[in-house]
Amino acid sequence: MKTIALATFAAGALTAALGLAGTAAAFPGDGSAEDTVSGLKADSFIVELNGNTSNQPLSRCSVLGMHPLLSNLAGLSTAEKRNTVVLVDISCPSH
Repeated sequence: MKTIALATFAAGALTAALGLAGTAAAFPGDGSAEDTVSGLKADSFIVELNGNTSNQPLSRCSVLGMHPLLSNLAGLSTAEKRNTVVLVDISCPSH
């Protein structure tokens, strides 16, 4: 029974990940914070940054995390996305 539940959970997680494939490709470690923000905005989300850019362009910054998690955003309609704020935790070089 545990095997079936685990397989069902894994399938659901995979479906959620594929539903946001464009955004997920930019997070984490694949590309810059600029890529992640652009992907989220292209998917109609409202994006706010959590962290200091240290006067650096987002293209030099990396993503540390996002709230809510991408897996919690799968299946939202475009209208729901337009009303959803995603906080992106960033880290930028100081020089």
